[in-house]
Amino acid sequence: MQTARPLFWLLIGSTCISFAPVFIKLAQVSPDSAGFYRMLFAGLSLFLLLKIKRARLLIQRKALILLILGGLSLSLDFMCWHRSIHLVGPGFATLLANLQVFFTALFSCFLFKERIHRNLIIAILVALIGLLFITGGDINALSESDQLGIFFGLGTAFFYSGYILLIKSAMNYQEVSGITAVFIVSITSTGFFSIVTPATGASFVIPDLVSLLALIGAGVVCTTIGWSFISSAIKVTTATIASLFLLLQPALAFVWDVLFFARPTEYTEIVGVLLVLSAIYIGSCQRT
Repeated sequence: MQTARPLFWLLIGSTCISFAPVFIKLAQVSPDSAGFYRMLFAGLSLFLLLKIKRARLLIQRKALILLILGGLSLSLDFMCWHRSIHLVGPGFATLLANLQVFFTALFSCFLFKERIHRNLIIAILVALIGLLFITGGDINALSESDQLGIFFGLGTAFFYSGYILLIKSAMNYQEVSGITAVFIVSITSTGFFSIVTPATGASFVIPDLVSLLALIGAGVVCTTIGWSFISSAIKVTTATIASLFLLLQPALAFVWDVLFFARPTEYTEIVGVLLVLSAIYIGSCQRT
């Protein structure tokens, strides 16, 4: 039962972060200001949680540096992903972002000496085929805008995998908990976006109550709850398995798009969701 617990945490965490596109779409603010408020509200809620638990924030310097670098990596991931969505659309941008499984598996092999087993290779291929069904792989003519969107999409995948690996490294320190890790990441990312948002000409103005509630939801549900569970799971499982479970995010994000925004649905897209779920099962059966 103990080996199943981190997989359950990954399941809960991935489900929580899958609501991020819903909240961001409802917020209707600029990409960088959305990143700022999401991480600000996450940091505030995590601070209250740490106070209630009377948790200590005394961690080793090396772990702190890893978490700060993780916060910067996640910030760059958000910046690239939001821009890729505007340039090539949410479907193709999501497919590109989830190439993180390749980056994570490759980096894990070199950094953590994790073996890449046949089950994992099959799972990654099945998952990517599923994502291709979901998104449609909408590549026609590669205009300058398309090329830039692809560049940002690959950047998203790179920084996303970097975030996973940095969190994995930090969680190897005994005193670092999932909540502590996400708190430091949130504070770092908030500081980053507080500088970047005005520099890119974006506004900090929140237009209405719906937007405010959506941004709070993105911060508390997706970051505080979601990434706390994921970070805790990464502490006791491999980075590669964690990256594979995170593929549940785009599959569920598609489901929420259908349920909440009446997205037109095709049979091939449903097949894609089922393929991603199958891939997660195949990957979770592997033991390293």
